[in-house]
Amino acid sequence: MRWTILLAALLLALPAAAQHRPATVTLEGRLQAGAEERAARFEFQCSANGPNATGVLSVELHVPHFAELERVFDFDPFEGPDARAGARSRLEVGQVSAQFEVAGWIGVTEDRPFAFGLGVPRRRDARRLGELSRVLRPLTAGPATLTWTQRPAGQGTTPLVARLEVGAADAARLRTLLAPCLVP
Repeated sequence: MRWTILLAALLLALPAAAQHRPATVTLEGRLQAGAEERAARFEFQCSANGPNATGVLSVELHVPHFAELERVFDFDPFEGPDARAGARSRLEVGQVSAQFEVAGWIGVTEDRPFAFGLGVPRRRDARRLGELSRVLRPLTAGPATLTWTQRPAGQGTTPLVARLEVGAADAARLRTLLAPCLVP
């Protein structure tokens, strides 16, 4: 009897929890690291504000098989939620650009990516939310190119430059996903 009540309570809680899970769109791009070029993934998320949760607008750059690039780029200063490498990430779409501070982590998927993550809460940080919204908005309007330049934290290493070409179909997907998170 107790298990039935517990199971019923969990099932009732699922719809509420699902409201706060971020919706995601993942798109394939290209990454340049010195003379080396490879695939990269861009992941966009938008989660809703709730009574006990603050939503987030985020974009991530996933660098597959990052260990192969460690000779040209030092990922360590960006790893962890307390990473303080500084505002070394520039996102640019057309004439719109901004510098951001990011944190990163090593992924557990088969391609062992390093992910640079830029997430801005939808409450309590209007300036950063406005900056990220201003950069991402052109991606939702139609054909556009997002360029993410990740400058190294130390001397003597090469920046990573990732590009994402967004066509009409992907722009529509991003518009649907990001519209609730983009501020005017």
